[in-house]
Amino acid sequence: MPTPAEILQQVLSLFWEEEQALAALMRLALDEQQALVESDFDAVAGISNRMIDAANSIEALEANRLNLLRSVGAEALTLEDLLPLADDLGVDGFAEARLQLGARARELRDAQEQNARLLLNAMKLRDRWANMLGGYLAPGYGSNGRRGVSNSRGTVSRSA
Repeated sequence: MPTPAEILQQVLSLFWEEEQALAALMRLALDEQQALVESDFDAVAGISNRMIDAANSIEALEANRLNLLRSVGAEALTLEDLLPLADDLGVDGFAEARLQLGARARELRDAQEQNARLLLNAMKLRDRWANMLGGYLAPGYGSNGRRGVSNSRGTVSRSA
């Protein structure tokens, strides 16, 4: 049976794996940004699928971490709470791991917020183009000779 120090060392290893997985997810988020800027929606769909796979691997790491911590009765402890316990047991690296994971998570959050804005704007633009091409917002000339928005389905106003 592993000692609590050995278990915490394994937990620390999982934290570093999680940090690397977050870094990979961050690279995918940046790839998604580029695809959104280029309006390459096929690439966005492919990247989104890879992001789901990366998120699933992070969830698996989290499950392993919880199982390890459960074995020593520390499953409710946060990374911050584990720092003094790790120090008492002579396991170094938790402070650095906490800082790295926090920084990586913030970077990913910011990138995903930017992606959400880009995606929303892309959807609005796509809707606007579809509406214009469909004639929903097609400008035309009314019977009084003034330019106005037509509710017709065509792109040319028949009353002009």
